[in-house]
Amino acid sequence: MRWLNASLLVGLVLTLAAISVALLSLVWLPYHPNIPNIPERMLPPGAPGHPLGTDTLGRDIVAQLMVGARTSMLVGAGGATISLTLGTLLGLWAAATGRMTDEAISRLADIMLSIPGMVTALVLAATLGSGMWTTILALSAFFTPSFIRVSRSAALAVLQEDFVTAARLYGRGRLFVLARHVLPNIAGVLIVQFTLYFAAGILTEAGLSYLGVGMSRPGISWGLMLNEAQNTVGVSSPLALWPGLAIVVVVLGLNLLGDGLRDVLDPKLARRAA
Repeated sequence: MRWLNASLLVGLVLTLAAISVALLSLVWLPYHPNIPNIPERMLPPGAPGHPLGTDTLGRDIVAQLMVGARTSMLVGAGGATISLTLGTLLGLWAAATGRMTDEAISRLADIMLSIPGMVTALVLAATLGSGMWTTILALSAFFTPSFIRVSRSAALAVLQEDFVTAARLYGRGRLFVLARHVLPNIAGVLIVQFTLYFAAGILTEAGLSYLGVGMSRPGISWGLMLNEAQNTVGVSSPLALWPGLAIVVVVLGLNLLGDGLRDVLDPKLARRAA
């Protein structure tokens, strides 16, 4: 079957595993991730009751990784979803309206793209304070211009097709054409873009938390765990290994999922593979 490819299957398995861990953390955790347990501090991996050991305050690593998975999924999905929604609406509006509106939206996207995402995050953290919602807002501001450009470009190509011209000749309105003919035909491109920016959101959040402008206690993220573990590298290196490995596996899974979906949803690539 055409949709059975290695990238899609491996990416789907890794992504579903990460989502399952994040959902499980909502109902069950082996230990409280924030309560110190000094007598059990710095236990090595494989210690009784602590498969991956404990940190410098005796907090269980598995519990923190589970909560970190929840944070990463929420931040990555939240930033990508808001960007997808705003970017698609603005991109379709730019493609379907007159030249002045198209130019205004396109130039706005260019201006937003010229501002580094880290700068945006730092400004928001300084004004609103660090935290999950600030990070999601920063990711949305950073990713939305890319969705605008992708959706606008794909929509312009679809609007040149004969079936769109026929729909207009039948008296179909602009909104009907966009919703019925354009959006379904660019959905594949947007889905692939979503998975890639989902992964980028997780990676960016980890970087921001590592720099100290993302998540902070009592919130937990993999980047925050890396930040707290940096002073123990060489003393207890696994403290930095586990969150780093989690980031690599989940980002790899989402990128493989995006590549697999691209191969399935792009008709040209499918015909070439056949």
